[in-house]
Amino acid sequence: MTSFRLAVDKALASIPPFDRATAEAVLEIAYLAMAVDEQLRDEEIDAFSVIAAAMIGGGKSKLDDAALRKWLDRFSGELDRDSIHDRLEAAVKVLGGDRPARLTAYRVACLMAMCDLDAADREFEFDLDLIATLGLSQEEADTIVEDLNVVMAPSEN
Repeated sequence: MTSFRLAVDKALASIPPFDRATAEAVLEIAYLAMAVDEQLRDEEIDAFSVIAAAMIGGGKSKLDDAALRKWLDRFSGELDRDSIHDRLEAAVKVLGGDRPARLTAYRVACLMAMCDLDAADREFEFDLDLIATLGLSQEEADTIVEDLNVVMAPSEN
């Protein structure tokens, strides 16, 4: 098992299981976080595969290539500022008032942002929009980021 997969397992260990529609909405938010800078890097695609498997994969460590392609094709499309915001709002609407799902969506989006170690201006803007759309406080967002920084840090041997 890869160190990233172990970190994702730790990062997602405290989340409850979600129904299929909620898990798919969380994955759409993860995809938007990955694609907002208009570049899909290999490490982001690998991370999405690991996260998708953790959310819906039934214990697989990552999606197989066909399943991954299916998810990426499903979420691809025009991604200008307006369409990203509209898709984000629609995904958050699916989450409804489910606070754990909203917190998980932010956690997963942050995992996506952390995997490529590159912060673009559009990613920063998306993060601010995501926090507001999810109805999170800055303190909640900061707590999630701090937690992820701990689990994503390389372990010292």
